[in-house]
Amino acid sequence: MKSILLLTLFSFLQGIQLDAKTSFISRTTTEVGGTVAATNKLGTAALSMNQYWGFGKKSKRLKLGLGIRLTSSLGGRRIQYITAPAKLTSNQTGPGVFFAAQVPENIDTLIINSTQVNSLNVMLAIRYEITKRTGLEFNIDLAGLSTGSKRNASLNYGSGMYTTRDVIAQPSHANLLLISDNDLGSLNSFLVLSYQYRKDIKLTAGLSFLFSEYTIKNPPSYYTSGSGKLIENDRFRAKSLMPGLGIYYCIHQHKQKEN
Repeated sequence: MKSILLLTLFSFLQGIQLDAKTSFISRTTTEVGGTVAATNKLGTAALSMNQYWGFGKKSKRLKLGLGIRLTSSLGGRRIQYITAPAKLTSNQTGPGVFFAAQVPENIDTLIINSTQVNSLNVMLAIRYEITKRTGLEFNIDLAGLSTGSKRNASLNYGSGMYTTRDVIAQPSHANLLLISDNDLGSLNSFLVLSYQYRKDIKLTAGLSFLFSEYTIKNPPSYYTSGSGKLIENDRFRAKSLMPGLGIYYCIHQHKQKEN
């Protein structure tokens, strides 16, 4: 995924050089709006402002977007968060984590009631406009900060061989997109189909994939029964795939030329 993002960014910079004689604002599209997504246990509401750059000499159907997104996630009773760091979940780090199997004996479970995490992140979007009215987009948070109230939680650790401990959990503060379980903090992403309802109104529908992370105080330290690996972990993550809807207002829209 990193290679795709770097290639897209390079093309973006090349496009800036090719269109240098045209003002920046006239070459971009600016949108503000919000989305909601939910399952029976977790829901999110997000507000974002995005700037899109179009590629191509005429139609500019491929667009790269940069923006800021504020995501608030709310959970109900007994939301399960599992061990977050990749070095524990798959015994490795780096790109291979994306394809690696989990190591069950390294994974503990944190159960929290009534969760809330508020995350402000810089986001990247890649959009392809299929027709004048419809488009396909993938967007993802890159980096930012999270905040939220402390919660009483129950930690089940040691593959059930040890004990349950009452702990205090708080949303992890730093967010950073890396690869899969290498990620830090709470990050939101969306794969959506969009429809240009009016010239200045866009509707979206798709799937949101949310990483929500909590950090606990005074984590336990123990050795696993199988490999004898030392487990010292204070970060726990919930992953949620949710259907969602959105609406956006186009503050400024680049006028496309016909092919």
